[in-house]
Amino acid sequence: MTAATLNPRHLTPQDDAALMAAANNLTASHAAHNNATNSNDATPNTTDGGMNPATEGLARSNLLRLETSELLAESALHVHPGTALSPPNHRGGHSLAGDGRVHYEAKWSPVARKYLGDVSSVVYGLGGCDLSPEVCLAGGSGAGGGGTSGEGWKGEKGVEKVLQSANGEGKQYRVPLVSDKFQKSVMGDSKHNSNARGNGEWKFPFAGGKSLHLEPIGSFAHVGNAGLANRHANGNVVPVLDVAVLFPAGQDSSGSNGVGSTSAFVSGKDYLNHRYGDKRNILAVHIAKQLSQKKHRSKIGAVHLTHVFGDARKVALLLTPPLDVDESFTEGKKNGKKGNKTKGDKDRDDKKRKRDEGNETKTKKKGNKLRFRIRLIFGVKNEQAPTKHHPEEYSSDEGDEEQGASSWNCWIPRTRLFPDRCNNRGAKLNSKDGHDNPASVDESTPHHTNALAEDIHLVSTTHLISSTLATLTTTGSNVTPTSSFHETLLLLKVWALQRGFLRGHDTFTTTTLALVLVYLYRTKAIGRRMGSIQAFTTFMKFWSEVDWLGESTLTSGNNMNAAKLLAHKMDKKAAFVIPEEGRNESQTISHCEQSRLYAKDVRDNGHSGAPKTLLDCYKAHYTTSSSPFSSIASQSHHDSPILLDPTMTINYLARLSPSFVKESKAEAHAALRLIHGQEREGASGAGAFRKLFLETNRFWTRYDAYVRIPLEVIPKIGGQSGGAGKKSKGHGGKTGREEAKVWGQDASDIGYDESVRRGVVGVLSRALGDRVTAIRVFSSGNGDIRSNANVDSGDDIATKVVLDSDQCCAIPIRGGNATVGYAANVSDRAPTPSALPSNDEEPCLVVGLRIDPNASRRIVDRGPPAEDVEGSDAFVALWGEEHAQLRRFQDGAIVRAVVWNAPATSAQRASGHGLLRFAGEDRSMGGIVERVTQHIVHVQFTHVSKKGKNPKLVSFELRDVISLIDGVISTPQPSPYADSLALHKNVMSAFESLADFLRQNTVTSMDNISGKKVSALGLPLKIDEVEPLSPCLRYSALFPPVPHPLLGGAELDGDKRKISGVNEGSPVIIQIRFEGSSKWPSSMNAMGAAKCAMLIQLADGIEKMKKEGNRSAADDLDGFDGPIDVTPNYLDVGYRGYSFRIIVRADQELRMLRNLLNPTQEAVALRLSLINRHVRGSMHHSLIHSVHTRFPSASSVTRLAQRWVAAHMLSDMIPQEAIELLVAKIYTESSTNNNSKLLPADMPPSTVTAGFLKFLLLLHSHDWAREPLIVDPQNHISAYDRGLIQSQFNAVRGPDFIKGPAMYIISPADYDGVEEMTVSKIVGEAENTTAQSTLTEKIWAPTVTATFPEKVVLSRAAALAKCSYDHLTSCIMLGIKGTSWAAAFRESSSALTSYSALLRVDSAYITDSGCSSTNPDCGCIAGKRDDKSSIQSPFERSLQKRHAGPKDLRKKNFKNLNLENDTLHEWQPVKSLVSKLRSRYNDYALFFYNELTPDVIAMLWRPAAFVPQLFSAMVSEFKRPAMELWKNDSLVITNTDDLMSEIEYASKDIISDVKVLDDKKPDDVPTK
Repeated sequence: MTAATLNPRHLTPQDDAALMAAANNLTASHAAHNNATNSNDATPNTTDGGMNPATEGLARSNLLRLETSELLAESALHVHPGTALSPPNHRGGHSLAGDGRVHYEAKWSPVARKYLGDVSSVVYGLGGCDLSPEVCLAGGSGAGGGGTSGEGWKGEKGVEKVLQSANGEGKQYRVPLVSDKFQKSVMGDSKHNSNARGNGEWKFPFAGGKSLHLEPIGSFAHVGNAGLANRHANGNVVPVLDVAVLFPAGQDSSGSNGVGSTSAFVSGKDYLNHRYGDKRNILAVHIAKQLSQKKHRSKIGAVHLTHVFGDARKVALLLTPPLDVDESFTEGKKNGKKGNKTKGDKDRDDKKRKRDEGNETKTKKKGNKLRFRIRLIFGVKNEQAPTKHHPEEYSSDEGDEEQGASSWNCWIPRTRLFPDRCNNRGAKLNSKDGHDNPASVDESTPHHTNALAEDIHLVSTTHLISSTLATLTTTGSNVTPTSSFHETLLLLKVWALQRGFLRGHDTFTTTTLALVLVYLYRTKAIGRRMGSIQAFTTFMKFWSEVDWLGESTLTSGNNMNAAKLLAHKMDKKAAFVIPEEGRNESQTISHCEQSRLYAKDVRDNGHSGAPKTLLDCYKAHYTTSSSPFSSIASQSHHDSPILLDPTMTINYLARLSPSFVKESKAEAHAALRLIHGQEREGASGAGAFRKLFLETNRFWTRYDAYVRIPLEVIPKIGGQSGGAGKKSKGHGGKTGREEAKVWGQDASDIGYDESVRRGVVGVLSRALGDRVTAIRVFSSGNGDIRSNANVDSGDDIATKVVLDSDQCCAIPIRGGNATVGYAANVSDRAPTPSALPSNDEEPCLVVGLRIDPNASRRIVDRGPPAEDVEGSDAFVALWGEEHAQLRRFQDGAIVRAVVWNAPATSAQRASGHGLLRFAGEDRSMGGIVERVTQHIVHVQFTHVSKKGKNPKLVSFELRDVISLIDGVISTPQPSPYADSLALHKNVMSAFESLADFLRQNTVTSMDNISGKKVSALGLPLKIDEVEPLSPCLRYSALFPPVPHPLLGGAELDGDKRKISGVNEGSPVIIQIRFEGSSKWPSSMNAMGAAKCAMLIQLADGIEKMKKEGNRSAADDLDGFDGPIDVTPNYLDVGYRGYSFRIIVRADQELRMLRNLLNPTQEAVALRLSLINRHVRGSMHHSLIHSVHTRFPSASSVTRLAQRWVAAHMLSDMIPQEAIELLVAKIYTESSTNNNSKLLPADMPPSTVTAGFLKFLLLLHSHDWAREPLIVDPQNHISAYDRGLIQSQFNAVRGPDFIKGPAMYIISPADYDGVEEMTVSKIVGEAENTTAQSTLTEKIWAPTVTATFPEKVVLSRAAALAKCSYDHLTSCIMLGIKGTSWAAAFRESSSALTSYSALLRVDSAYITDSGCSSTNPDCGCIAGKRDDKSSIQSPFERSLQKRHAGPKDLRKKNFKNLNLENDTLHEWQPVKSLVSKLRSRYNDYALFFYNELTPDVIAMLWRPAAFVPQLFSAMVSEFKRPAMELWKNDSLVITNTDDLMSEIEYASKDIISDVKVLDDKKPDDVPTK
C-alpha cells in the first residue's frame, strides 16, 4: 500500500497547496475568534515564525483532517449481505436491509449476494453422512469425493516442501489432526474409543446441511460494514467477506444417532484434547469437497483451504467466484429496481445476451474482474441471544443470576471456560479427563480454551460491535449508516496494514481493532462527538500507554527469580472488560455470571493459592516468568494482553504475542508524536498524514537483519522441550544434572507451531539481551504490498495455490496427492511456517532483528553470581556447557561467561561450519549478534539427531554485501588490505601528525640577528588551524589510501620487486588557516600571489629542515618523502606514505570579495567558489564526520552507495557530498529527542544492508520536484528556517515544478552569509533580539547539488534505485543465496545499447577490472598468496590492484636507485578526459562512466542539440544543413560526424575504439 497505490485521486501533490490553504482558512477563523475573545489578555507566546502554538497545532490538525477525509472517501466499501444466507424456506422478499432503507453499495453487491445465495443453497442441500478422518486424506476420496488428481500441485514453488516438512511414512492428511481420538484410530487402539465404528476407526455423524446455519460476521455484518475496505485500502488484497458456518452442539455424547439425525455435531466432552478442533476441520474439508464438485463449479468457482487468524489448527474455506459470474443481477443499478425495465430495454438486453453468448470466449476474460472472495469460518451454533440490559432490570442480584443462567446454552460447561482449566490434557492426565478441577499455571490451557470460546462467540462478537455502532449512527437515515467509529476503524486498518500489523498469526484483526474501539466508546474514553482523528489519537494513546504485559518497569538490571518476576508482572499487568450497555466496567464485572461462578468455585472447592477474582485468574494464566530481563529459564512464552467480553468468557487479545505488543506500542507512540508535531518530518499535517497512512514499513523493511531457521531440524512435536530436559554431560563425559527447559512446555496450549515461534523469540531475547531492541517472526500479512494477487484471472485458479500480496496462503481442495499433507503420527510432524514461502526453498522460520549498534559489539556475556544456583543452571541451559565456562574477571568475580571474539577454528573452516567473517561485520553488520543467533539455534532449536550432521548455519540475509567494502579476517593470516576502518585510521593518524608538525613549526619567535619574527619553516605567520577536507578523513573513501613506499610509507604484502610509480586516486586534501594579520595585500591579484608564496615557503622550509638535520624531538621529518610539487593553488607533499594536497584558506580574501561595491560576475563566481571550498567544505566535513562516528554503519553505507553509483556509470554526475548527505538523512531523520522506552521502527539502521536499502528507497521515493530534502543531523535549522526553506523552494521551482536544481538538498551550511560566522558560533543556535531582524534576509539554496545532478540523470538514478531496491528486497524475501544480490551493482550488456555512442578505453589505463559495470567481481575466492587457504573479498583484490598501480608505470625496486622524486601524486587520466569532454561538449551530449573501472565512456545525445535552427555564424560549429533545400529556410542541425571526429581526436591517446549506436542523421529529423 504505497503512496502510488493508496494515494486517493484528490490527494495528488498538486493539491497539497490547496489543502494547506483550506487548513489555514479554517485556522484563521478559529484564531480570529480566539483573538476576539481574548482581546484583553496578554499577548500569547509565539514560535520562531510568530505563530501561536495553539494556532499552529490547529492548522496541523485541520490539514490532517482534510487529508484523512479524502482517504476515507476513497477507501470505504459497502456490501450489504441481504437475505442470501437465510435457509431457502426462510427467505423473504423484503429489501436488502429489511427496513426499507436505500444503501450506497458497491456496484457488484448484487453479484456478491447472488453468489452467497448459490453457496448457501449448496451447503443447505448437503445430505447427512458419517464423517471420519479419511475425509481429509490427501489424494483420497473420503466422504464426499472431490478432485484428487494432484496435478494442481505441480509447479507450485514452496508448497510441497511445506506440507512435506514431516514427510514420514504412512498416510498424509490435508489438515492437521491432533486429537486423542484421531491418534487412537491411527494406532488401531479402539479399546477406549466409545465412538469407534469397527477396526478402531473414529467416525461421527453429520446430520446434513439442514443442521447448519450460515450467518455473516465481521465487517461484512457490521452496521454500515465498519472495517470493510476496497482493494487499494486493503493491502492490495481482494476484499474477503466472512460468513460463519454454524453447526449444532448439545449434551448427547452417545454418538448412537443414525445418519440424517438432527443430533448435535459436537457434544459431550468434545472440548477436550482437540476433539472439537478435529471434528470442525473434518467437516470443513467435507464441505469443501462438496462445493468443489464438478456440478457446482460453474456457480461456486474455486475452493481453497486456509487458516483462521494464521492458526493452522483452525481451517476455513476461501471461495473464489468464477470470473464469468452472471452480472445480469446488476442490470437495475441504473434504473432503480429490477422490475422497472421497459419492453424496449428487455429487447435490447436479449440482443446483448445473444451477442455475448456468441462472443463468449472474447468477453469472459476481458470484461470481468475479481471483486471479492468469501471465507467460510466454522463455529458452534450458540443459542445465547445477545441481551440488552437496562438500568431498571438490575434491581436484584438474583434476577441477574437467573437471566445470565438462562442466556447460556452451550454444550461446554461454563466452568470449563475458566482460564485455569486444562482442556487439552497430555497422556499423564488423560485418566482424569472427567474431572473439572483447576490446573496449575504450567498445566492450564488458557489459549486452547480461548480458541474454543472464539468459535462460540463468532456471532455474539459481531453483535457486540454492531450494538455499539447502532448507538452512534443516526436511525432512519436513507443512506448507509456511518459514524466516527466507521472512519476511525478504517484509519486504524490502513495504519495497521501499512506496518504489517494485520492478518498475522499474532497480530491485530479488523475485529480486534473494532473491539478495542468498542471498549473506548463504552468507557467514554472516546466521546460521541469526537471526530475520527481525535478517536484515532485516543486509540494510539491508550494502546501505547497501557502496560499490557507488566514489563514496562523492568530493566536489564532487575535480577529477580521466577516467582518474584511473575508476581511483579501480574501486579503491573493491565486487564480490561468491555462494559455492557448501560453499565460501567466495574458493574459489568460484579454482575457477570461467569465471575460469580468462578468465585463460587473458589469458595466451594477451597483451592489454595487460587486468584480471588476471575480477572486476577486471567492475569495469572496469561502471564509467565519469561522475560528478556530475566536470567531464569522459562518453558512457556504464552504471555498475552487481556481484553474480555462482557460475559468474561473470551479474551479478544489472546492471540497477540509479546513481541507484537511491543512493536505495536512503539508504533502507536510514534504515531502520537507525528500527530502532535513532535517529529521533524511530521511538523506539518502533510508529513504526518504521509507517514501514518501512505508510507509502507512492513516486515521486510522494518529490521536490520533477517535470519532463516530451517524447520526440518527443529525437534518434532514429540520432543517439545526443544532439546532441553536432557541430561547434560560434564567434562569427563559423565551425566550431570538435568538441564532446565527453555521452551516448549506451552505447546499443548498455544499449539506446537506457535510454541516454536514464541520460543524462538523468547530464547533469542534472553540470549541477545540489549544487543537487540526488537525481535519478530515473519507471519502472513507482511507480503510485498506492491504486487498484485496472482489469481485475479485464469481458469486454473481452482488447482492453484492462492498466495496474495499479504502472503496469506490458501491450498486448493482439488490439488494434492498422496505424498502431500500432514503426517498421521503427530510426533513425526515438523512445525509449519507462519507464511508460505514464495520460492522452492526449504520451509523455514524468518526472524527479523533490530540491532542496537552500540550494545551489539559487547563480546562477553556474564552469568549470575556463583551463589545463585538457579540462575547459573539456567545460564548453562541457555548457552550449553561447552560455552558457558567459568572465568575470572578483573573485579575478582568467578562466574560463568560466554565470549564471542574467538575466531573460527581450522576445523570449522575446513568443514564449512564457520561462516566467513569480515573486518567490519561487528560494527556495521551485527556480527556478534549473528554468531549468538547461530549458537542459540544450534543448541536450543536443533534436534539432537541433527546436531552431528553439520546442518546449515543460520546467517543474516545479504551478509556478503559487505565484501564490497571490507575484507575477510577469518583466514589464518588476514591481508593488510582487509580492514577498511584500520586503513582510514592510519591516514587520519598521519594527518594528525602532519597537522601537529605544521602548527608547531610555524610558531614564530624573534630572531636575534635579523630582529624579525621567524619560524622553523620560515613562514611569517603562524598556522592556527589545519582542517581536513578529504573523504578519507571522515571514513567516506570507498578505497582508503594505502601507504605508498615511495612517499614515506612501509612496504605492504605484495610483489616487492616492483613498485607503482603513481598514486592511484586523489591526494588527501587539507587546508591551512593562518593567524590574523593586517599585512595581507588588499588586491585580489596580490592575494593570490601571497597565497602561492606561502606554499612555496612551506615547501622550502620542509626541504631545508630535512637537509639541516638538527630537528627537535617534536619534529617528524622522517615521514616526508617523495617530490614536493607547488602550484598556484595547492602544494602536494608525501608524508608517511600518503600524498597530501595543502590549500590555503585566507579569510581576508573572502572579506575583501564580500565588501566589493559593484562586484563583477567573475568576482561573484570566485567568492562562491571560495566559500564552497573553504567554508562549506569544512562544515560539510565536520557534519559527515560526526554522523559517521555516531552511527558505526553509516560510513559503510556511504561507501557502498558510492560503489553502486559508480557501477551504474553515474560517477561525477551525483556528487559524493550529495551521497553523504542522503546517507546522513536516513540516519538522522528519526527522533533523537524521544525519551520514551518505546523505540519506533524508524530508528536509524544498524547494518549496512538496512542502511543501503533505505538509501535506495530515499533516492527513488523522495519527490524531488515538489519537496526539498533538509538534512539537519544536529537540529541546527530552526522551525522558522524550515518554513523559509520551503517558501524559497516553491519560489525557485515555480508553478510547474520544473525550475531550479534537480536535487534540492539543504544542509546547515547552505545559506548566504555562512562565511561571516565565527569559529565559536554554532549554526542555528537561538538568535538574540538584534539578530532576529536578519532572519528574513537569510537565503537558503543548495550548494552541493546546485549544478549536478541534472534532471535526466536524477530520473535515471531514481529508476535504477527502484530496480535495485526491488531486487535486493526480493533476495531477502526469497532467501536467495549466493551472489544474486550482485545484480544490483551491475549494468546489463543490453543496457549499454540504450546509449548513443560507446568509447572503449585502452586496457592500459584500467588498473582494477573488478569494479566493472558489466562484469564486476563480487565473490569471495581463494587469494594468490602463499597460503592457499586464504580467502579474499572483492574489496581486498581491488585494493591490491590499485596499490600495485598500472603495469606500464611500475618501477623496479633496487637499493641503489632513487625512485622517490619520480612519483606522481595523482594519476586519473580517464577522469581528466571525461572532465574535458564534459566541459567542451556538454551542450551536445551527456557523458557516463565508471570512475572505479573506466573501461567504457558512454554518450547520450541531448534532444535539444538536434532541433533544427536557423543558420548563424555564432552557432555554426558542428552544424550541417537539415535537408536538401536548406537554402530556402536556412535550417541546420548538429553534424554528428564532425562531432564524433572531434571527440575521437581529443581522446585519441586513451580511447581504443568508438562505436556509434545512434548517429542522428538528417533523415531522422522531422521537418517543420
